[in-house]
Amino acid sequence: MAGETAVVDTAPDRQEGEPHLGVFVGAEMYGLPLSRLREVARLGSMRRIAGAAPHVAGMVNLRGEIICVLDARAILGLPPAPSYGPGPGFVIALRDFDFPVGLVVDWITDIFAVEKSAIEPPPSDWSAERRACVVGAAMVGVDTIGLLDLDRMVNR
Repeated sequence: MAGETAVVDTAPDRQEGEPHLGVFVGAEMYGLPLSRLREVARLGSMRRIAGAAPHVAGMVNLRGEIICVLDARAILGLPPAPSYGPGPGFVIALRDFDFPVGLVVDWITDIFAVEKSAIEPPPSDWSAERRACVVGAAMVGVDTIGLLDLDRMVNR
């Protein structure tokens, strides 16, 4: 990303299907529906919250708004990142929740469209945590990606 933050444009484009933002959480790729994303920013300073659940990464100040950020790795049952700080790490601010909330992911990849007819059940070899957080799986290029269910991830 060239800049520090980017407002997510949810206007329809020329692609067929629902547009998704591709992200990496560890070595795994996931898709988040653009219609549910408000903003993407590099992860800067984050304040940890004493006594918070393991999936609560902390709080960040995103252009003057304090938002609670959740650790996608912990929610998906993946090992912790070596360090969230300068370097890899992005905050994705979400919309349609009763409180300001976002997800911490490792990398942003691309925007792609997913046809409803292309969504399949998640593979049986995925972990229970991973299966519980997706609405399904889809092929993007040669990769099978999980399509994240943001409501399940935030309200766990």
